[in-house]
Amino acid sequence: MKKTVTTALALLTCAGVLTLAAPAQAAPTSAERRLIANINEARDARDMRKLRVGATIQVGAHRWARHLRRADAFHHGRLSAGTGEVIAWGTCSWFNPARAVRAWLRSASHRDLVLRRGFRRVGAGWSRGSWRGYGCVEMAVARFR
Repeated sequence: MKKTVTTALALLTCAGVLTLAAPAQAAPTSAERRLIANINEARDARDMRKLRVGATIQVGAHRWARHLRRADAFHHGRLSAGTGEVIAWGTCSWFNPARAVRAWLRSASHRDLVLRRGFRRVGAGWSRGSWRGYGCVEMAVARFR
C-alpha cells in the first residue's frame, strides 16, 4: 500500500511539473518575437490585421526550425489543411528576422502566405547553429493559420 501511494505521488508530481513547463515551450524566443513583429509590420504597412501568436502553431514552428537545422534538412513540414508555412535560412553574419521577411515578401508565393487576409494566427521558429557544413546559420520558419 505504501509503495502504491508513493508511486502515485511521484506520478502526480511529474505530471504537475510537465503541466507547468508546457506553457513556457509555447512562448516565442526573442528572435521568434522579432520575426513575428516583422511579419506584423509588413501586414500593418498594407492596412492588414496583425496576427496573434497561436500556442500550438508556435510550438510546431519552433520545433520545426530546430529539426531542420539539426537534421541538415530544408523542406516544408506536414501541415494540417488551412495552414501555411514559409522557411528561410542564412548565415549568421548577415541573416536576421527582418531579412527573412524581406526575402519572403520578394517572392510571390511566399508573399501570398505572409499577407493572406484569412490568416489570424502565427507561429515562428528560429534556430541558430551549424548546418550542412556551415559553421553558423539561422533557420527561420513561420506558420500561419
